[in-house]
Formats: sequence, structure tokens, C-alpha cells
Amino acid sequence: MAENNQTGRPALMGRLWRFYSIRTLVLIFACLLIMLPGRPASVQFLDQQLFSSAQSLSPVVPVRNASYPIIVNEQPWWAGVIKGFEQRESVVANSAVTNKTVISTPFWLPLVERVGILLLCGYLVWGLARMGLAAGFWLTLLLLAVLTVTEVGMLTLQGQWWPLGSAIQFLGLGYLLMLFWLRPHQEIQILQQNQHDLALKLAGQYYRQQRLDQAMDSLEFCYATDEALDLCYSIAIEQEKKRQYDAAMRTYEAILEQTGAFRDVKERLHNLKAASNVLTQHGTGLAMAKTMALPEASVKPVLGRYEIQQELGRGAMGIVYLGKDPKIARLVAIKTLNYQQYDERELEDLRERFFREAEAAGRLSHPNIVTVYDVGEEADLAYIAMDYVQGSPLDRFCRADELLPVPRVYELMVQVADALQYAHERNVIHRDIKPSNLLYNPETGQVKVSDFGIARISDDSKTRTGLVLGSPLYMSPEQLKGKAIKATADLYSLSVTFYQLLTGATPFKADTLPELSIQILNKKHKSVREVRSDLPASAVRIINKGLQKDPAKRFQSADEMSKAIRKALVSDFGKEMA
Repeated sequence: MAENNQTGRPALMGRLWRFYSIRTLVLIFACLLIMLPGRPASVQFLDQQLFSSAQSLSPVVPVRNASYPIIVNEQPWWAGVIKGFEQRESVVANSAVTNKTVISTPFWLPLVERVGILLLCGYLVWGLARMGLAAGFWLTLLLLAVLTVTEVGMLTLQGQWWPLGSAIQFLGLGYLLMLFWLRPHQEIQILQQNQHDLALKLAGQYYRQQRLDQAMDSLEFCYATDEALDLCYSIAIEQEKKRQYDAAMRTYEAILEQTGAFRDVKERLHNLKAASNVLTQHGTGLAMAKTMALPEASVKPVLGRYEIQQELGRGAMGIVYLGKDPKIARLVAIKTLNYQQYDERELEDLRERFFREAEAAGRLSHPNIVTVYDVGEEADLAYIAMDYVQGSPLDRFCRADELLPVPRVYELMVQVADALQYAHERNVIHRDIKPSNLLYNPETGQVKVSDFGIARISDDSKTRTGLVLGSPLYMSPEQLKGKAIKATADLYSLSVTFYQLLTGATPFKADTLPELSIQILNKKHKSVREVRSDLPASAVRIINKGLQKDPAKRFQSADEMSKAIRKALVSDFGKEMA
């Protein structure tokens, strides 16, 4: 702590000065009265006046002409109390004799008086601070009256002398001293309460605006009231939902520091710490968990308005989640781009590609194209919420032992060709058609094209040539050369996919990218019937045309390719598609 600029006192002296207050003086005064073995004559002044006043009344016990018994103890007050307990039948030594009447003082009175002073001290130091000035005044006045009436009444009615003047003086003087502290103290309390109310209101506004860090900063100026704790708890829940796990742990710990126990805070904190330990063992830690949903987390994270249900898979850019839109109870697939995995230069290009996917797919509304519902960005990642397709990518059916029936493959290729025709008519070229980007639902027989992450919007002036983007095994020759891409490039990739779904192999294979590129650019592919002899001649005809090196010799539109496949379906399998 820095020095006080006004007084120049160092930190330690400043603390002592704050401790040395009027309440401390009252407490010291009470301790002196309790520990003194007797009462000095100055302290007994009030008792003398009350004794004289009692003589002017009409007492039941005649005490007129009696002189005030000055009590001077040679022993500590507690010795008399002990002696009194040992000799209960004896009369207490301190007494005055008046006209055949003995005015006695009970042996236990010194103990009772000191206990009373201690209670009055507690009332002055702590009780007055918790009530208003008016209530404190009237209660103090009542206590003074009770003590005074007790002292005078016991003398006049019972002939017993209860010298309570020291307690009465302590209460009166202590109250006057506390007035100098009480008024500024209550003003400070009012200011602090106003500060609490304003800070709590501001924290609530920050919370509604999802500015959680600012909300927590504002709560530092609040008392630990139920309302403030409720808000703090809600902030921690939101921090968990936003995958701010470190911040949520700190918030839960702050709640426990104030209360020791609050709702299910201990359980939530335990779950987060358990998840943290698991991730630390795998060398990840909560810092990297900002872009994933923790299995041990107490609440489901959210991206935008979508609640994360589970992880569906991991792509080149980030994790794909199953999410739920709570407003309409719709399941969505949420594709994310994790900013922390890339440096700034690489990230800029990836963000452009990522949002280009949202722009490209957002133009399209077709039964065989994954619908994009929403796109958003947070501090640590970007996300796209799209149609959740039941089923799996078609690459699952590209192995020789898990091939789909040939007629079904033809039907799927018709659907993809129709989707590409729709996209091409709207100036969107996919540029990465491959089995893993085709989502197939076996129950409905429907396939949907997904992942427009490197799609080219052909009317976009920002599109650059000279970039090789896509999956090399499915790339057209012009893509490998970095030339301008047309719709026929998608048809080449679709033909490679057709080939693989029928045979379980790709037209070209190589161990290195340069070797693969040479084959795609210069070599002729092996006929599908050489790989699988039971295929109809239409498969050879359609695929050979689709895999032409020269784009001008391929199908010139996806609609043309779709019609060729439909015709083959009717002639070879007797099936007709709508």
C-alpha cells in the first residue's frame, strides 16, 4: 500500500490510525471501569446525587438524615463477591446505619454492574451502528431511565443501595462520544450502499450485454448480498457456456470465498478442475480448451445462440459440433475455425475462405445442398451453423468391401449433379467436390453437398487465379496448373468421385504430390471396367467424358452430366428419377 498523500503516514501507521477510533476509546473506557478494584470519588459523584435525591422522597424505609456511604474497597471487587458466596447469611460490609435501618449493598452487585457495563459497551460500539439516530437516541434514553429508577427505587422501597452511577455515566458519556462517530459512519454507509446499488445495476447491464469481464469488475464494489451472488453465479454460468473456463473457475472461487457454500458452486468448480487436470495430463490445458466443449463441464457451451450438444468430427480448420437452436428446437451442424491454431498471416486467408463458404452457401437453397442458417465470430473462433444431415460422408463407402449398389451410386451422382447445376447457375463453383464433402443419409437415400470453404464466386472481383486449393486426388488439370476455374472443374471432380464410389479406387495414385500431378496432367486413367468388370458400359462412357484433360471435351454443364446418368439409369437398371 502506498503512503497516504494527505497525512504522509506510512501504511502501517495508517492502519493503526483507522483502528484508533472513537469506538476504540469507548471500549478502553469500559475495560477500565471493569478492571478497577473500586470506584474513585469522582466516579461516585452521580451516586451521591441520587442518594441525596432519594432522601427527599417519601420512602417506605426511613433513610432521612443518613449520610452517603462512601465505598472504599481495600480489596479487588471480585474478592468481595467470592467472600459473599462463601458467607451467604452475612450482611455485606459496605453499609450505612440510619435510625435503626441498615442500608446494605448485595455482594453480587459489583459483578452484575461490570457485566452490565460490558453489555452497554457492546450496545454502544456495535448496536448503535445498526440502528438509526432516532432509534438509538430513544433506546439510550430508556436505558438511562431504567438504570436511574432502579438505583433510586431499590433505596427508597427496599432499603438496598445499588450504586449504578458508573454504568449510567458510562452509557451517557459513551453515547455522546459515539454521536461524533455515528453520524459520519451512517453517511459513509449510505454512500457505500449507493455505490453498491449503482455497481450492481451496472454489473447487471454489462451481464445483459454479455460483457462478462466488465460485469465482474463492477461486482468488486458490491456487498455479498443474495442479489449480487446470484448475478455472480449467472456470470460464471455464461463464462462456462462461452468456454471461458479459467474465468469461470475464478468466479466460482470468488463466490466460495464470500459464502463458503452457494447452490452447486462446489460441484461445478470440482468438474472444471477435474477437466483441467485431464487436459493438463494430455498437454492441453484450459487455455486450448477455449475452442472445445469440455466433457466434464457443468453446463453446455454455446456459440452464438446455439447450445453445443456433442462433437461430430474434426476438419482441417477446426471442430464440427452438433448444436441446438433453443428458440426453435432445431439441430444444426456447427463448423468452427479455431484462431489459436494459426499464425496471423495464415489466419487472415483462412478467415476469408471460411466466411466465403458462408457467403457461397448462403446464396444457395437446394434440397441437395447443405443449408447455412447463421454465421458468427467470437474472440477465439468463427463458426457457421448449417443444416444437420443425418448419416455420414460418402467416403465411408469408398472401400472395396463397403461399396454401395451401382444403381444407388448413379442416383447419388444425379443428385449431386443437380445441386452443382443449381450452384453454377448462381455463379458459385465448389472447387472441392469429393466423397467426404457429400453427406449421405441411407434412410432417405438423399445426398447433400457441403463444405463450400474454397468455393469461388465467379462474379466476385476479389477472386484470384494462380492459387491451388482443393484435394489433389480430385483436382482437375486446370486446378493443378493454377488456371482460372470454370464449372467444368467441378464436373471433373464429380467424375473422380463417381469412379471411386464404383470401384473403391481413384483414377490416379502416387506417393508424392509432384508424381500425382504428372499423372493427372499427362497420363490416361485406367478404365473403370478394368478395375471392376461387372460395371455397365455407361459407367465407362460417362466417366471417360468427365475425366477429359481438356475442359472443352467434358460435359459442359452439370445438367448435361445429370441427363446422361439419368438415361443410363433407365437403360441399364430400368430406374427413372424425377
